[in-house]
Amino acid sequence: MEYKYLTQEIKNKIDYFKNKYLVKEQAIIPSLHVILEVYRDIPHEAVRELSEYLQVPEADIEGIVSFYDMFRHKKNARHHIRLCRNLPCHLAGSKKFLKILEKLTGAKAGEHSPDGKWYIELVECIGSCAIAPAFLINNDLYDGSKIKTEQDLKEILDRYE
Repeated sequence: MEYKYLTQEIKNKIDYFKNKYLVKEQAIIPSLHVILEVYRDIPHEAVRELSEYLQVPEADIEGIVSFYDMFRHKKNARHHIRLCRNLPCHLAGSKKFLKILEKLTGAKAGEHSPDGKWYIELVECIGSCAIAPAFLINNDLYDGSKIKTEQDLKEILDRYE
């Protein structure tokens, strides 16, 4: 089978996981991370190709893609903002942060910005109540209690190309 999405480089990385685990289904999640890293989404055709390559049912892979929110068939933005809306963050002003983030990025919660640069997701908890309202940009954690002005937040966003 000729693969469109599973390039030789991707297959080499997947081979590492195929050889590492005794059960081939265990290679699904790390393989999906490899695909996500390259394409910023999980194309349906890539699922079909991965199914063929790992010799596991396509439904098993689709089940994982639909269960875990880090895997999406829709292309991810270049930068993913996760804003906590749990009670401590809500009381500390996460709603105000959301309005400013929406204004500065052009993205609404649950949507991509028109340029595809930003995606804002409201999450229940990121385990950082001590620095509420806490948020993540990609994997960088920010202490919202130290952000006093819209300009402070803009300067943080400007760090991301």
